[in-house]
Parts: sequence; C-alpha cells; structure tokens
Amino acid sequence: MFDLETISITGVIKKIIYKNPENNFLIAKLQTDDSQIITVIGNSFDLQQGERVIITGKFKEDLKYGRQLEIESTEIVLPTTKLGIEKFLGSGLIKGIGPITAKKITEKFGLKTLEILDKEPEKLFEIEGLAQKKIETIKNEWVNHKFIREIIIFMQSFGISSTFALKIYNKYQKESINILKSNPYKLIDDIYGIGFKTADLIADKFGIEKESKFRIKAGILYLLNEITESGHCFYPKDEFLKLAVNLLDVKENLIEECLKELNFSKKIFLDIQEERIYLNYIYNNEKAVAHKLLKLKKNNNIYIKIDKTVLKKIDFILKNNNIVFDEDQLEAINSAITENVLILTGSPGTGKSTILKIIIDFYNINSKKVLLAAPTGRAAKRLSQATNFEAKTIHRLLKYQPKTNMFLINENNKLDADVIIIDEASMIDIKLFKSLMDAIKVDTKIILVGDSDQLPAVGPGNILSDIINSNIFKVVRLKKIYRQEGQSKIIYNSHRIRDGLFPVIKNSEFEDFYFIDETNSDNLINTIIEMITERIPSKFDYDPLKDIQVIVPTNKGTVGSNNLNKKIQENLNKSEIFVKRGDTIFKFNDKIIQLKNNYEKEVFNGDIGFIRDIDFEMKEIKIEFDDKIINYDFFDLDQINLSYAITIHKSQGSEFKCVIIPILTSHYMLLQRNLLYTAITRAKELAILIGSKKAIGIAVNKNIVENRFTTLKELLRT
Repeated sequence: MFDLETISITGVIKKIIYKNPENNFLIAKLQTDDSQIITVIGNSFDLQQGERVIITGKFKEDLKYGRQLEIESTEIVLPTTKLGIEKFLGSGLIKGIGPITAKKITEKFGLKTLEILDKEPEKLFEIEGLAQKKIETIKNEWVNHKFIREIIIFMQSFGISSTFALKIYNKYQKESINILKSNPYKLIDDIYGIGFKTADLIADKFGIEKESKFRIKAGILYLLNEITESGHCFYPKDEFLKLAVNLLDVKENLIEECLKELNFSKKIFLDIQEERIYLNYIYNNEKAVAHKLLKLKKNNNIYIKIDKTVLKKIDFILKNNNIVFDEDQLEAINSAITENVLILTGSPGTGKSTILKIIIDFYNINSKKVLLAAPTGRAAKRLSQATNFEAKTIHRLLKYQPKTNMFLINENNKLDADVIIIDEASMIDIKLFKSLMDAIKVDTKIILVGDSDQLPAVGPGNILSDIINSNIFKVVRLKKIYRQEGQSKIIYNSHRIRDGLFPVIKNSEFEDFYFIDETNSDNLINTIIEMITERIPSKFDYDPLKDIQVIVPTNKGTVGSNNLNKKIQENLNKSEIFVKRGDTIFKFNDKIIQLKNNYEKEVFNGDIGFIRDIDFEMKEIKIEFDDKIINYDFFDLDQINLSYAITIHKSQGSEFKCVIIPILTSHYMLLQRNLLYTAITRAKELAILIGSKKAIGIAVNKNIVENRFTTLKELLRT
C-alpha cells in the first residue's frame, strides 16, 4: 500500500543501516525535527551519519519492514545549532575532523563555525593544540567537500556512484564536470572501475548520438583495451567486428570506417593481410622486442668460449659451495656463459636457484656486473633470499616514475650491466618486457628464468612460451627433482599433474602433501576453518595469517574466494575496529590483497599485506606490505580485497609455507591441469587438497593451454 502524496521531511541521519557505494542504494534511520524516527530507503548520494537533510519522497507500507519513506531526492541542510554543527563536523564527513577536533572548533567559534570554515579558515590557527599540517588538511578538505557534493549531485542522475565521484574529483579536480560533459569516454582510461557502458550512459545524456564516430571510436578502443588486458596482443578481425557490433549496436560498415580512420591516425594497427587488429603500441612492442632479442643473439662481441680457464673457475666455485652438478645443470652453467640470450626453465625443486647462485659467482669473480629482477615484489624478495644477491622489481630496476608514467632507465639511459637475470619470466607482459628490452645494451647477456607450465602473465602476451617455442634461442630444461633430495611429495605430485597423471594421495603424517576427501560444501568450509585456526598451527607451528594461504579456482560460489574470505574472517579476526565498503568489511589486522598495479604507491597486483591501522578522522587505512606501510584513502578501498582466500591466478609468483586448495566438481569450468599445477607449486612446505577425487581427475585430464593471440613467436622466426 502506498501513500501517493509526495512530501519533504527535514531531519538528521541517525543511523546508516545499509549502504552500497556501487549503486548509491541506502537504508537509513532519519530523526525528524519533531523527534520521530522514520526509515528512509532508496538511491541517494553518499550520506553520512550526523548529516542534516531534506528528503523528498513517498511513504510505502512494506509487509516485512513496515512504513518506509522511498527517496526521490535528497538535499543537504547545514545545521543551525552549536550542537548540530559539532555533530555535523565530527561525523567523519570531513577528513581531519573527528569528534574531539569538532568540539574544539565549535567551542571556539560557536554558530559562526561554518562561516569561518567558508570564508576565514586561517582563524583555525587561533585554536590551541591544532597543528599546522592538520589545519591545512581541514582547509583543503572543507573546500573539497563542498565541491564534491556538487559533483555527486550532478552525477547522481547519470547513475554514477559516490565512490566513483570521489575518484573523478581526485583525478580532474575543478575540471571534473567539464570533462564529464565534453568527453565522458575519457573516464574509461583514467578511472579504475568505470567501463564503456557507464561512460556511454553519460554521453547519451549529453546528446552524443549512437552513430557518432566519436562514440564508435571510443568503443573500439575500449574493446581493444579489454581484449589486450585479457592477455591477447591482437584479435582476428571477423571476431572483433562481432564484439564491436554487440557493444555499440551500430552497423558493421560504420565500425569498418572508424577502424580505417583509427589505423590512419595510428591509434590501432590493421594487419590487412592476416586480418588482425592490434592496439598500435602493442604491435610496435612485439616488433621491438623481437628485433632486440635477435640483435642480442647475433652480437659476437660478448661471446665467451668454454676453455680450460673457464672450466677451472666453474670447478672451483662448485667445490667451494660443496655442489656436484648433473649433466643438465652443467649445461645450464655453460650456456649461461656462452649464450647471449638463455632461457632456463623447470618446475619448482629442480635447482634453478642453485644454478643462478653459481652463475652469479662466476660472473662476479670475472668482475662482471650482474643485475637480478623479477616482475613482482614478492618474486624479487624470494629471488634475493634464494641467491643471497640483491634483486629488484623490474619497475624499480628501470626507475619507474608514476607521475609521468615513464621509466628513467630507458633506450636513452640504459642499464649498466654485463648480465641481467630475470626470474618468473612467465609473468611478464609485452608492455613491461618491451621497456626492459629498451633499457638493455646490446653487449649485455640476458637470462630468462621461469616455469613455462604455469599460467601466463595477467597482461598481454605470452613472452616466455613464445620465446621458447620460436626455437631460436638456447633453452635448458631442468627435469630432475632436488628439493628434499627428491622426497618432496609437493614436487613429485606437481610433476605428475603436469604430465597428466593423477597425484599420489595416500596420506602419511610425515609427508608434505595431503588429500582430504570432502564433497559437501558446508563441511568443506568448516574443515578449512578448523585447519587454519587449530589443526595446522597446532601440528606445524604455522602462523594462521602469515604462513597459511587458501587458494581456489574462482571468486564466485559457496567455495569461492569471496565467501571463504567472509567465513574465515569471522572465525580468525575478532576485531571490532572496521570500515565497510559495499558488502566487504575491512577489519584491523585483516589480511588483504592488492587488486591492481599502483605504481605511485609501489604496490602491485597480487601483493599481500595486513591492515595495521584504521583512522576514521583522516579517512585512511594503513597497510603493511612486507617492510613498508602504505596509506589508502577510504575511497581507494576498491583496490584491495580480503586475502584469506585468493584465486589461483592471483597467487602467481607467490610462495607460501602452507597452501590449502579446495577442489570440487562445482568448479568444473575452471578445472584444468595448469591451474592445479600452479596452485600446488605455490606451497613451499605443505600442500593440502580438500574436495573430491573426481574433481582432481577432471583437472588433471583437462589440458587446456590458453590460446592467446600473439605475434612474437612468428616475428622471431622472420
């Protein structure tokens, strides 16, 4: 039953019951001026507890929840009493002002407080105990608050959430509304999380026609970027046209016209002969990488011959380290000396790290400069620990500058090195590899190390596999298992899975690989929680947060990472200090994962950290990543997620003492050999599979190698 009359009610937001920042949906308790408490429900901009508002709407009678005011529009009303002003400022609305600071300010300025903040903020210096830095923050945030409100209200009619409004403002500042009006498609590139459909909705509101070339070109570039970020370097033209027609809802001939114009302006590259479509810079990246690798290979100036002197040095290093190498390992050492470009590949446990140590020692005693790098911070740290030699991320090695999105080490300022060793090469995409190749001198040797049986890079390209499969460069494949003298069941079973054989799952308390047969989802989750909180820490003395990692095939479903994170958090983290974003609660001491590369903060996709502080006054959380603390504003929380459980793709390049892998037939679409292989090889000391034998069998027998559209292999052969 509905009250048809539209009414406006003034009051104070007493409690936020539910808020979804993605779509602006809100359920709240409003205390009216005559002290009634009513429930308001609907889409609104980002209201905060303590704000005074005028809400216009109609009452409806809900069978379950009773009488509710459905929101049609919302207007902020500034408070008019001293107590109201104090509560308004202290509600957490303004970064830098908490309840204590709000009380100090209102006690000093009374009813003139808001006027002072508007017109004479310098008077804040008259308040005893307020530091200059804090006053500057308050001044800036008060100005931002007023402007952001305008932007939020403006964007509400376009279906843009308040979270994105904050991001838009922080990116464009006072130009925000102008950019929204002139080129809303710019948001796709600049604002993480905004896609073509949202930008298209804004464009439609401003009268940009569906068949406008401006719109079609934006759609084409968006689609190519999406394809690229899914791992491809190009896409077949016929298939691309189908996707573009579906996205843009225009005729194919219009898309063809725009493709030709984009090709002419060098935004894209059309390979007419092969019927392929590339982003222009991706095509140029592949060409440049192929050209540089071949140039390195052909440089005879850096050739080193294996003679008696070299053999004596190798023998001396091996004896000094008390190491006896087999034939494959000696071949790797010799090839690292003779070859300009070498690929060293093999599964975990096959001695790659030991070989690298010997290679580094050889070049050091020959007074050659060696540099080590890896794609991620965790991989670089593991490389340093394994070799006792400094390793950096590739971004740090090339001195990335986030403000300019450029590397200081580049084709004009190259790396000073005789040998460069890159670990976890399977994780490098074509964009980063091109920048690395630019920075390498032609008289530098390069050794690429990785496991080609693992999942490819998250970004575009299939670098390691393409270089190996070109058959142009020397590849040394290590096969023999050395970890724990070949007794590690983790390594043994990962090799069986890689070779299409069912793992040996007969359990013994002395082994490092366990299988638990449990096909009921609820029981499986309860068992995982019991293992994390009690059984594993008790038996193996592992830290539940730092040493144990749950790895699953997917985010979705009952036994997906999203649900598992909530369940594990409930049982493992009892902290009552938290901030909520959408349906996710972030608590003090929570384990989290970075979801995207943030070069400014120097944290990368897949980095795992821990929340060490939640500052409600400054609207910031502090996250510890290894040995550094990084600050995140509350509106940046879409860059992180809980990481008690993570997907196999997110675990690439990482290693954990203990890995728990739930595997059920409900994961069917994602059950495949290289996924299971990658998951198990993340475990350093203990791997536990929990689920069904049938699901393991499906994964082992499904050898689907991801078909990526890349050109590097054929470019290397031409």
